[in-house]
Amino acid sequence: MKVVSSEAMATIDRRAQDEFAISSQLLMEDAGLAGWELFVRRACAGRLPRGPLVFVAGKGNNGGDAMVMARRALGQGAQDLLIVLAGGLPREGNPAQMLAICEAYGTPLLSWPEDREKILIRLRKASWILDGIAGTGLRGALRPPLSDLVSAVNDARAKKAAIDVPSGVSDSFDASWPAVRADVTLTMGLPKLCLYLPHARALCGRVLVVPVGFPPALVNDPSIPGEMLSFTAWRKLAKPVPPDTHKNRRGHLAVFAGSLGTTGAAWLSATAAARSRLGLVSLFAGRDVYPILAEKATSVMVKPWDEPHPPDWGGLDLSQYTGLLVGPGWGLADGRERWLEHLLTQNLPGTIDADGITLLSRISKRGRVALGGRWVLTPHPGEFARISGVSRDDVLRDPVPHTRELSARLEAVVVLKGHCTIVASPSGSFWIIDGPNAALATAGSGDVLAGLIAAGIAGGLSATEGALFGVSLHACLGRAAWRRLGWFLAEDLVPLISRVLG
Repeated sequence: MKVVSSEAMATIDRRAQDEFAISSQLLMEDAGLAGWELFVRRACAGRLPRGPLVFVAGKGNNGGDAMVMARRALGQGAQDLLIVLAGGLPREGNPAQMLAICEAYGTPLLSWPEDREKILIRLRKASWILDGIAGTGLRGALRPPLSDLVSAVNDARAKKAAIDVPSGVSDSFDASWPAVRADVTLTMGLPKLCLYLPHARALCGRVLVVPVGFPPALVNDPSIPGEMLSFTAWRKLAKPVPPDTHKNRRGHLAVFAGSLGTTGAAWLSATAAARSRLGLVSLFAGRDVYPILAEKATSVMVKPWDEPHPPDWGGLDLSQYTGLLVGPGWGLADGRERWLEHLLTQNLPGTIDADGITLLSRISKRGRVALGGRWVLTPHPGEFARISGVSRDDVLRDPVPHTRELSARLEAVVVLKGHCTIVASPSGSFWIIDGPNAALATAGSGDVLAGLIAAGIAGGLSATEGALFGVSLHACLGRAAWRRLGWFLAEDLVPLISRVLG
């Protein structure tokens, strides 16, 4: 499913009217009716919600959607229902028409802030508040009296359902701005990019996509660069393994990872890769950590490596390998920049993680780095800021354009890790995987992810395919581990890889 900015969604809406003769009123009617049906089915277990309902309707199209939903609720037998008009009466257009219909139905109406005290009483008694105060067209922060209404909605104990987006959230959203805290967001037509901004995602609750009557040619337009990545995308990317295969045909990954104090990162990444259907994984370990890793890793071949002195590149033959993984717990010791530069010249695809990204950022300061589309980078926001030159705050404020820009500049696939992970390819395409899982925010989780991605690439996937394979499988593993174990450790993910892939 595509994911769009508010501007792109407005273009789809306009084209539906201009090119397909679908009236704006019909689109609003369709959105409101489908939104209510989805709300009842998914948020209320298929039953009309019990208790008082309050629909908060602004003067724009979100308010019109809210009034359509209120009318539908009345038609289905809702007894205790109120529409709060936020910001006064809509004077024209579809919202005004929807209000006229609600008035003809005899729907109770109150106006904010004129009826403030009465509204506060109703909000305190409500079982659900459906928020249609403001939509994606918002520019800047909400101001009084609407910001005061948002505070009143948030203070109420009722559950909240946001219509399209939580009011206050927009493409330019800042964490300091007032916004509704929703339990459910009923986003219309397609998911909106602003819902997955790092500072906004926690305000949205469960995001449900409402099917609106937009023509498929518009909502599936291949020129839209963004897509939502499903938790099961790895299934289509995992190529079948022939029954007559042998280990040398299943890929051989070389891993450069681990140093004193961070041998766990090397073990996690290498073992995760070995669990991901590869035939062979070789872990190159410095002499100081070789005994530790050789004892711990039994199915991974641990090779002692005189890495601090790299003048003789010919001493390391990489011709037998199909992919590289560089960086988990690797350290920043003298000589490792030179080793990374050498590995980048080997015409092999691979994954750069953790310390490898810091080393690459140092290399990039000496001149342009172009990775030829063969590599995947897996930074967290701090590492991303280091290699991109963009401040961490700016990255978190609006991550998608920065991720796309870095991907194009380095000619590499970039996986920006977070509670909503973003994958960007040099072609300009990008993917977002939703489903925040706090249990995945544990030490070593990123090492497992790096191993999964590297395994996909060493097993024959392109860099983009490998990133999508690893990211979706990692999210799937996190969900499975949470259901089985509750709060888990990164090492708990490793045996699940075999079960899930099997």
